[in-house]
Amino acid sequence: MSRKNRVLAGVVGLLLLAVVLFAAFYIAAEADHDCAGEDCPVCACIRLCEAILHRIGGGKTEQSFLLVSTVLLVAALTFSAFAASANTPVSEKIRLNN
Repeated sequence: MSRKNRVLAGVVGLLLLAVVLFAAFYIAAEADHDCAGEDCPVCACIRLCEAILHRIGGGKTEQSFLLVSTVLLVAALTFSAFAASANTPVSEKIRLNN
């Protein structure tokens, strides 16, 4: 896999994680809002967030946990790949004379 594809996969994984986390946090934050009736915009957003979570996780808790843990693993591996590719004196071929 080329470096470009790995970076792209990491970015997509992080975006997926952000969508899942923001949807879950929005549902938790607005769970006890003052509902305005049938056309409540907050309720519409909550239904949309629930639909996103059900589509991503298939509606099952085990699959959602596996998906989130996989995305976190990919994010950690991507971060470690960037940290490992940092410039060092050896990679820059700098001679350190003491």
